[in-house]
Amino acid sequence: MRIHSFFLAAGVGSLLLATALSPATTAQAHESVPRVPEVWTVADRLLVTDSSSGNVIVIDDQAVRERISTPKAPISLAASTDGTLAFAFRGRSTDRDHVTMIDTAYDESTGKAGRPYVARTWIANSSGGVHDGRLPEIDGKIGIALEANGKLQLIDPTKVSGLGDINAGALSLGTPGHYSFTQVTAPDGTELLHVGNVIGTSQVIDARTGTVLSRGTGSCPALHGSVLTSDSSRVIFACGNGLRVVPSVPGVGEQSFVSYPDGFRDGALHRGTGSIVWGSNEGALTALHRIDTSTAVPTITSVKLANGKHRRTAVAVDFSADRTKLYVLTHQGYLQLRNASTGSLIRERKVMKKISTAIDETTEYAILPDLAIGDTRAYVSVPQSGRVISLTTDLRKVAKTIKTGGKPTRLVLLEH
Repeated sequence: MRIHSFFLAAGVGSLLLATALSPATTAQAHESVPRVPEVWTVADRLLVTDSSSGNVIVIDDQAVRERISTPKAPISLAASTDGTLAFAFRGRSTDRDHVTMIDTAYDESTGKAGRPYVARTWIANSSGGVHDGRLPEIDGKIGIALEANGKLQLIDPTKVSGLGDINAGALSLGTPGHYSFTQVTAPDGTELLHVGNVIGTSQVIDARTGTVLSRGTGSCPALHGSVLTSDSSRVIFACGNGLRVVPSVPGVGEQSFVSYPDGFRDGALHRGTGSIVWGSNEGALTALHRIDTSTAVPTITSVKLANGKHRRTAVAVDFSADRTKLYVLTHQGYLQLRNASTGSLIRERKVMKKISTAIDETTEYAILPDLAIGDTRAYVSVPQSGRVISLTTDLRKVAKTIKTGGKPTRLVLLEH
């Protein structure tokens, strides 16, 4: 009897299907495996932007752990106060200003670490607001400046790593521009936000209501950088021609202005030891400004960076957590350790080849080396050699040279 090929094929197919489902072949299916906790303990986790690729390099205890892909041309990097989130900001060479939000998967209170990941990426408009690796945080919300729109966008950090809406409102900052932020808690508990604009204006905003409480008066051209004094009584803004000093709480105290003594201008202000504030600028200056705020009107003196007859110019500064040690990275390739009260030089160590003092960062992407100081380690990024240098904080020893490749620039350090 002839059997048509159609029925023959169907019969063979049924036999094969039955064979595939028989107990003898169940090993071909996906079997379950034990789940292993992906958690380890590290003393510190260093985040590094790579300006050649856009990656954020994650270094655990001086060893490269991960490379997180983010859009090219990073310009700045910040972490939340608790260290659970990081923010990588793309430069402004295109019309796509990405803000990449990273779950750091690190608990600074315990040292427990996991695998970090990109939680969200948002396309903003001229985003910024980073100062010393931090963003303003208001009533538990993190602020990102939208400089082209004159707004401070607030996000809910508890929802960044989930599916919820992270939008927590926005504060109007007035005229669009480049902003400097300083936060103050008034005696009555009111959260105040001092906002300086590069066009020369400043104002105080009630951070919870958005109400403008006061505005600065007088000229403050090219305003860039601000700081709260150690007694919390005044906020200082760095202008192109001097320092504008305003009461931290509107109406409590007088405004004053102090001219620079040497023609150098400050572009960033940092808390030092006690009443001392330090002024710096990445513009290859041969001195830092030591600002003593213990008097009614602050006084400014120049602290030369030269080591004897050897010229030194600052490219980056940072401080120990207790604000007693000042670190200065120079174009000449030396890392200096100084007394953060007097500015006196304690020690310097060669950490990289010299770089040109003519190098000038634009808003396109980061190109300069950076510093991050921890409890036991000092880190220096060296973009020209694709390395991050780890030193003991007394600068007596290079602990390790970490080969990252690419062009490592901005640093944010998280530590237990």
